[in-house]
Amino acid sequence: MKHLATFLSVAALCAWLNGITSLHAAEVRDWTNNAGVTIRAEALSFTEDSVVLKLENGREYTVALNTLSDADVEYANKTREEMAAIANAPELKTEPIMATPGKILYSSPLTQIDSDWRTAVGSWSASEAGVSGTEVAADDHAAVMKRAMPLKDVIIEFDVLLGSGKSASFGLDDAKDHVCRVTITPTSFQAKKDDNDHEGPDVGKPFNSIQEELETDEWHTVRMEILGETLLAQTGDHISLGSDPLLATEKAKWGFIVSGETIGFRDLNIWEALPSEDGEKEVARLKRRLDIED
Repeated sequence: MKHLATFLSVAALCAWLNGITSLHAAEVRDWTNNAGVTIRAEALSFTEDSVVLKLENGREYTVALNTLSDADVEYANKTREEMAAIANAPELKTEPIMATPGKILYSSPLTQIDSDWRTAVGSWSASEAGVSGTEVAADDHAAVMKRAMPLKDVIIEFDVLLGSGKSASFGLDDAKDHVCRVTITPTSFQAKKDDNDHEGPDVGKPFNSIQEELETDEWHTVRMEILGETLLAQTGDHISLGSDPLLATEKAKWGFIVSGETIGFRDLNIWEALPSEDGEKEVARLKRRLDIED
């Protein structure tokens, strides 16, 4: 495709390149108007109806989205939403140990259950306080609320209110079966690598368990860090840590699991996990302190 200047005079170019907001630069790419004319430019900022483009000669123009191709409008809207999500990304309530947060992948106060959540097992409801799950005896299974969304290396953080429930878990599955989870009860906290084939040779691998009374009428912040083959889970000063090759696989769906009476969840946030400078040293130190074998 030829550049716009090949077809248009400077006056016509200025007439087409006309309207903005501000965030941060996107990639240099081809932009095509709805007449089929293409220029190569960098997007500097976006609004709901315009984009500021910087041409290769350094000149900047504000372009109305309704003058661009459908593909460019879709790209502009998606990029604007991604930039806004990064700009408005929540901060971690706790301090990660082995990873550092990258871009935000999911964020919700859990005050409503949108259509992407699957809640076929158990009883689930949402309010201004968050989402609540209760096991239903007739299901003969713990209550489950999960959503399909690919994840790999991530930092996951949420609050849980145990109430009168038996246990609360956050679990991640691959396309085939369970991968890993963290479980908190009124008397314990533990992460584990799950049984990934049930009837096959694979078996579950519980990591170190903390046995201690936890307040059931207070919110507890739980953080999971999954980086490569290692999973680190923490609530308060309690840490459960372990490694397994299965943890490095891509996860296809994830969410909450409740056993027993009603348990509440709020403020679920998931970030991309990037290696921290001292992450490996911290993990090695923790494994020695917790007497964990590789």
